[in-house]
Amino acid sequence: MTAAIAQNLEVKPQAVTGRKVLVAEDSPITQDLLRLLLNQRGHQIDTATDGLEALEALRKNQYDVALLDFHLPSMDGAQIAASIKSEANGRRLPRLVAITADIEGLLASSSGENFDYIIPKPLHIDEVGKIVEEQAEIGDRQPETGDAAPVPRPVEPRLARARSETSFFEGFGYQFLSWPEDVGTTRLSARGIQATLGDPRFDALLIKEPVSKDDFATLWRRKALYALPVIDLTGTLGRLADLDGSKLSAHDTGELDRLLREFRDQRARLNRDLLLSDNLGEQLLGRVFISNRPLSAAYDAGSHGLVAYNTTLAGSTVAHEAEALCEEGLLQREFFDRFHVCARCDSARLHVREECSKCRSSDLVEEPYLHHFKCAFQGPESEFRRGNDLICPKCRRELSHFGFDYDRPGTMLVCRACGHAASEPAVGFVCLDCGAHADSESCATRDVYSYHLTEQGTGFAEYGHSFLGHARHVLRFTELPIELVVALNAVAKKFNEDKTPFTLVNIFYQNEREIVSEHGARQFAQARDLFVENLRASLGGSDMVVKGQSYDFVLLRGIEPDQVREEFDVLKQTGERALRLDLGVKFQAFGPEDFS
Repeated sequence: MTAAIAQNLEVKPQAVTGRKVLVAEDSPITQDLLRLLLNQRGHQIDTATDGLEALEALRKNQYDVALLDFHLPSMDGAQIAASIKSEANGRRLPRLVAITADIEGLLASSSGENFDYIIPKPLHIDEVGKIVEEQAEIGDRQPETGDAAPVPRPVEPRLARARSETSFFEGFGYQFLSWPEDVGTTRLSARGIQATLGDPRFDALLIKEPVSKDDFATLWRRKALYALPVIDLTGTLGRLADLDGSKLSAHDTGELDRLLREFRDQRARLNRDLLLSDNLGEQLLGRVFISNRPLSAAYDAGSHGLVAYNTTLAGSTVAHEAEALCEEGLLQREFFDRFHVCARCDSARLHVREECSKCRSSDLVEEPYLHHFKCAFQGPESEFRRGNDLICPKCRRELSHFGFDYDRPGTMLVCRACGHAASEPAVGFVCLDCGAHADSESCATRDVYSYHLTEQGTGFAEYGHSFLGHARHVLRFTELPIELVVALNAVAKKFNEDKTPFTLVNIFYQNEREIVSEHGARQFAQARDLFVENLRASLGGSDMVVKGQSYDFVLLRGIEPDQVREEFDVLKQTGERALRLDLGVKFQAFGPEDFS
């Protein structure tokens, strides 16, 4: 649930350091939502409903972050950002974050470059709080305006070459994003924001500077960016990239063209449930589908687990998410190798060594052992040696003649730390990351796999959540439209005050796949719209029918979920009036206890 509803239902959110935030937004619903959400995360919120009011607040108060709607009365957000920056005079400014559904308009504005970050509408409510806190932390790290600018570092020859090659790629008529200009670790450019909305015009991401797997996590935290092929201009990414652009010449353009077309075709087939998902497992499955390649494991000496996959996620993260997808039947395993792993830190980077079975030292030496025929004693030669003579340590007789008194049947391993001798060494492991020790009998193992898409996984990629059926659907808060979030907060507050019940009905359509395949997406959309309008016309004014992205919702006040479930057939008949297509409508009912 959102932090706002969690507050009313007495759910304790994760504690964060409070920040002072200005919210400039003329929509009461959006303003109310942002205030509730950020207050619940521990932040202090001031609000403004027009541009002049927002500018005055910025002049009088010190904020960590300012959320500015682009289209405000009196003065738009871009004008506010430009004005406050021009008046700074060495004063520390807040991080300026634009909120807008008009990305094109913001790009066209001459003042749009004054923003530090852009949040597109409709708002991704689970991400707003995180963005505010990330931007505030970035602001903390930045020097005061009057501080001396940092001295630029020399550009490495390889990086200079990578930057010069950008024009070579941009001459093919494709649309590229660039790392770090458009998609860095701290901010997205306006072009990057467009790509996160699933804009089909963008074809690939060009890597112009070396980037780590940790930095690449940025791509997976922002919707739709993971679906772009990665072209490496630095020559440092190896198999993590989809194409090593540093080795391409003018004669190799066919390889580039083929890659971009294949990705674009597959991306067009990927359902928007996955394309715009913020669930890492769904993103990973979508990536396998778009790239049309399995997740192939390979040895990677530099990684904690000694394994990397042909994607920009860390190997351990890939394995964790892929295993969950295997349990769902969406991926299938193919054995790659078995690794010994450290019990303390789970690293597979282990030093394998021969060691003493008694004290576990690796300081072993090989020396001959003697067999004294007279008393049958056997031992290392060093135990017999007394100066230039050989004396049996058991019977104290001198060994004078080889082959008559004794022989040397073989060698033994002797530990120089404790003196223990044995015919065979023990095998031990020392973790190169944490230094923990384990012997061969107690050291744990881990099997590593490559992963392939199943038919079930392909169906999910193409048809989204509806392919899995209602029994496997779990209500996600990010699926709820903003107006429904605000209404839910109100009914949750009412429930806490006087136990007035409420029910949220989630509507989904099992036959979407078949209808789109047979009649087209437009026919399905029209039938769905008519179903929603029929419900809205039949219900009273206190109830809400809200259309979502993948699912639709009904909020019923003053009624228990069990009572609503008894009326599912009536709701279905009401919505299906005058429908020619069978949508396969299914309902799920959620009450206050489901949001606790």
